[in-house]
Amino acid sequence: MFGAVPVALGVAWGTFQEEGVEVELVPLPSGRDRVLAFQAGQIDVLVTDLTSAIMLVAARPDEAVIAGSAFTPAPGARHLVMLTPVSYSRITCWEDFVAQVRGNPRLQIAIPRQSDLEFAVDQLLRSYNLVVSPDAYIGQDNLLVNATWTLFGMVSVGVFPQPYVDYLLHYEFEGKPPLAILTDFGGVTIPPEVIVVHRRVLRDRPEVVAGFFRGFRRAVVKLNATPREALVATAMPLALELFFPGADPAEGKPEFKARVDAAIAAITIPVFPEPATVDPDSFARVAEWAAQKGYLRAPVQYGTATIAPPG
Repeated sequence: MFGAVPVALGVAWGTFQEEGVEVELVPLPSGRDRVLAFQAGQIDVLVTDLTSAIMLVAARPDEAVIAGSAFTPAPGARHLVMLTPVSYSRITCWEDFVAQVRGNPRLQIAIPRQSDLEFAVDQLLRSYNLVVSPDAYIGQDNLLVNATWTLFGMVSVGVFPQPYVDYLLHYEFEGKPPLAILTDFGGVTIPPEVIVVHRRVLRDRPEVVAGFFRGFRRAVVKLNATPREALVATAMPLALELFFPGADPAEGKPEFKARVDAAIAAITIPVFPEPATVDPDSFARVAEWAAQKGYLRAPVQYGTATIAPPG
């Protein structure tokens, strides 16, 4: 998730320490793991998708609050795409996909359930009057697992956010199937990634939370002003740890390192916005969708679930 990048770089650059805050990164492989760690009190601040955040706040209203956006894709940016391994799926374009869905509503789609990605896919399919079986969504929370399923033809399509998109398209290996982009979700509003803070920390250490957000903002400013070459040199090991744990090119063969370097070099680095109050319309759309899907245990109100970013 791009929302974690300013946190990781802020730690590397010392922007949090300059605000008197010690930040320890806890990389976890999936959204579910992050939420469980938060619920267990193992982490104080969580960067996650809006759907997961709303469900968490609904389930634990006395413990969790959404304290602002971490990353919002720019309008028109290719942040989310649907990919297909053409040689396995025999799907070459969006029209092929539409035809296959109408002929087989159980067409398998690798996507994390109960996530912003599922929300976006549902909105896209609805705009084309397409209906799929609930069993069609079979993905894992771990996007690396979904990537493996997609690359090896275990599913017809996979849905991925950046930076996974650029990495998958440009990481080359022997036997890699041709990948086609079926859609970049143009016209579908992608919800923001958000920052969830434990209410206990907000209540007992408000100055620490405020310092965290100031350090986050300073990291964003420096990130946007840093030349790409210098940014990649600092960010690459952090990105590998965050997004592709275990993929350490230094421990592999030279050709593996070259492939990883080429894929990293192809990743589009967006302009990062500073944390902002979560848009109430986006919140309402996702909350309504989650309720319709049966994902919410209890109603959740924007006014009690969110606050403006501190600091």
